[in-house]
Amino acid sequence: MKIVFLLDNAYGIGGTIRSTVNLSGALVERHQVEVVSLRRAIDEPALTFDPRVTMTSLIDLRRSSDVYDGDHPLYRRPSERFTEGHDHFERGISTRLGDVRLKELLADLDADVVIGTRPKINDYLAGYGSDRYLRIGQEHLTHAMHSDHIRTHQDKAIAHLDAFVTVSYADAADYRGALPDAPAQIVCIPNAVPPTDVEPSDGQAKLIVAAGRLIKVKRYDRLLRAFALVSQQHPDWSLRLYGRGKQHAPLRDLINELGLYDRAFLMGAHSPIETEWAKGSIAAVSSDAESFGMTLVEAMHCGVPVVSTDCRYGPGEIIANGKDGLLSPIGESEEFTVRAYADALLQLIEDPGLRSRMSQAALQKAARYAPQRIAGEYERLIEQLLTKRRGAHAAVGTLSESDIAGTLSPGAGSPARATGAGNATGTDSTAGAAGSGRPGGAGSSGGAASDESPQPRQPRQPLTPRRLLAPLLRPVLAGIRKRKQNRKQKAANGLPRPVAWVRVGRDGSLLVRLRADKLPAGPAALVLCPRRREAVEPLRVPLPPRGHADAGGWVEVRVSPTVERMSEGRWDAYVERRPDGKRKRVRAAMVETARLLTLPAPLDRDGAFAPSIPYATSDGYLAVRTWHRSGHAEVTSVALDPQGFVLRARLYGEAAHGPAGEGQEGAGPVLVAVPRGNPEHAFEFPATLGPDDGLPGELGADNGLLGGPGADGPATRRTRTGPGSSTGHGSGSGSGSGTGTGTGTGTTGTTRLTGTDGGGEQEPGGGPHTVTVTLPYELPAAFADGAEEDVWDLWLRPAEGRAPVRLARLLGDLADRKKTDVSPRARLGGSDLAVQLYFSLNNNLVLTLKPVREEAPMAHEGTAGERRASAAGDGQSPSSSPSASASA
Repeated sequence: MKIVFLLDNAYGIGGTIRSTVNLSGALVERHQVEVVSLRRAIDEPALTFDPRVTMTSLIDLRRSSDVYDGDHPLYRRPSERFTEGHDHFERGISTRLGDVRLKELLADLDADVVIGTRPKINDYLAGYGSDRYLRIGQEHLTHAMHSDHIRTHQDKAIAHLDAFVTVSYADAADYRGALPDAPAQIVCIPNAVPPTDVEPSDGQAKLIVAAGRLIKVKRYDRLLRAFALVSQQHPDWSLRLYGRGKQHAPLRDLINELGLYDRAFLMGAHSPIETEWAKGSIAAVSSDAESFGMTLVEAMHCGVPVVSTDCRYGPGEIIANGKDGLLSPIGESEEFTVRAYADALLQLIEDPGLRSRMSQAALQKAARYAPQRIAGEYERLIEQLLTKRRGAHAAVGTLSESDIAGTLSPGAGSPARATGAGNATGTDSTAGAAGSGRPGGAGSSGGAASDESPQPRQPRQPLTPRRLLAPLLRPVLAGIRKRKQNRKQKAANGLPRPVAWVRVGRDGSLLVRLRADKLPAGPAALVLCPRRREAVEPLRVPLPPRGHADAGGWVEVRVSPTVERMSEGRWDAYVERRPDGKRKRVRAAMVETARLLTLPAPLDRDGAFAPSIPYATSDGYLAVRTWHRSGHAEVTSVALDPQGFVLRARLYGEAAHGPAGEGQEGAGPVLVAVPRGNPEHAFEFPATLGPDDGLPGELGADNGLLGGPGADGPATRRTRTGPGSSTGHGSGSGSGSGTGTGTGTGTTGTTRLTGTDGGGEQEPGGGPHTVTVTLPYELPAAFADGAEEDVWDLWLRPAEGRAPVRLARLLGDLADRKKTDVSPRARLGGSDLAVQLYFSLNNNLVLTLKPVREEAPMAHEGTAGERRASAAGDGQSPSSSPSASASA
């Protein structure tokens, strides 16, 4: 049977697309499946469709494409059918070209079943579709969620469909109640959510994870306010929000307002998301409304219990309250709802045994939503609809047998189209250069027509410029595509593209699994090449022969960056064919780094601090970020007190060796701030050394900010090299905000730190290896020589006569913290200047002084100097080294 899905944009990452990926992948096991995307703006889908699924697009918006449609006159005109959103024409979603292309597609489409996936697509299917195939509409929201405008149009469209499928049983009941006379069969079939091979969460990291679009209905503001209450009692827990959307800026402002900037992190979009769910011990859903809740099931597949608001529809149909998750009530007041949600989080935080039991139950519950099971429900629905149609034909005699000849038997194709078309994402069927149809005719699927039964006679279509020119243009375009493919193949040296699945081992080493069928036939090696450092020798690890692959088709090697003593920088992964030395870069299928949240801090055999983090680059390739520092100060918290920044850091390697001189005049630890490009003007400020005494968990009665440490700051000692010197004032105590231990970095909580003297272990917070410094806000401006802008790299000298080390945040699972670990700026009273701390592209801590620009984002965007320093590779530019500055 031929089943076609219609999507607005199959190349995005939304829940509707994920659902289609999952369902189409299950149905293609037994049927021919095609996914038609109205729009296409990138070469490859962000989510991976089964390669057996044919991908087709109608409007090509890739400027590099031979059939670019962005300049088509009809693309500049709005749709003549209903439009879902006020900005959908401007965004290219509702255009006249879309009307025409979909009308042509649906008029000529040779399919047995066509499934629409959103209201506008359902409207097209109802208005332009044919009785030659079954028409099924899907609802991925709910009847109540739509505006009156959308609801009215979709209700009318349902009357012309064979079936309408919701993802919630309650929503199906709502539709049946609103449309009692609709001829369409209205049923609920939940979304398909596949199990994952990602290692399930072990529940050890003190981390709450939420994921979804950053939009108002998701109520992440509620989650943040509840988490602020949780932080009063458990300041060692952190929160990560994954996703993008219009609420990013308001959520950032709320995080700063609540003082959660070093505990709650906006992580951006991440795909695949399963690796991030597996890092959490609790999954959070705080929505006002959920149509289904794919994120709930995704988290359950990763063994993470979910705390969800008990909103109508999805969550209550998925979660068995108290068994595999918790449902938190939505009350009449938001204050009640926030406190109830905080209580539910606290229930799981404070009961590890309950978390463990719910984790196992969640894994079992998630199996109910396996794609094969959901595909079976769709097959039963289709069989019912075909039986109903056959009965109508027997009674009325209006349909030919060929119209209903499709069956659910595996491999049965449509009478008018061939079966088995492969995925064509690279050279797929795309809207042609002329007119408005698709290449190969509007019904082309990339295969020859079936000769098992005659094609039904179609009404003659009027001649258009496209129909006249298409036969002439098609071979020309095909030749262009073939030449491009040949060039790419030649550039790739004939090597297949290696694909890797990476997992951090229990000892911190990297377990790299590679698809055997994507490796060279002869001897080969995994090669890690240092980026932009030709003088550094690559690391080569011989690969097992392809014949040694496991049952799943993978070969495995282990890489230990600490043992191999990989120098600091970024290393790109390649597979090298040994006989001729030719290489192909490795694509990252999955990178699991959850264990980095709870592993000890890595020291090499010489006691140097040497963390390493595997990650997928922005273009999907495997890389490893490594650091190697003889001494290091790991920033565990950044806070804004009334008087200044409060920094805490733990010392490793040489920085933690021997007596620090505490108690001797001028011999204690010192913060050293080195201006970029002008190191002789560095200034210093004293710090204190001692145990980590943790945090109180008080919320301020007047402003809701988290309470600070309440300890007196160090006696101020200010020094400056070069002409002119200044004396300062002491910093007082006060109630600050967010002075937590930075649990988002994975360096606190249950983590045990490797002994900083080369052996043994030390519990967090114990011993004299924690440094605290309170840096007055006015100090940078005083040393800026009247300049309105300056940037300082921050170092720490552990004691008099000791070598300074960089202050940085290198532990944990994040190779890049610049966009996630963001602190607010502090405006200097009575001026238009502000100071701000941020983590550089190399995760080093940097201080900046800049004029206040109200339109500027709260997060620092970096400087040209920082980008130059990053290009140097190790992030410790010689021009900013404190060794060039004079001592106090």
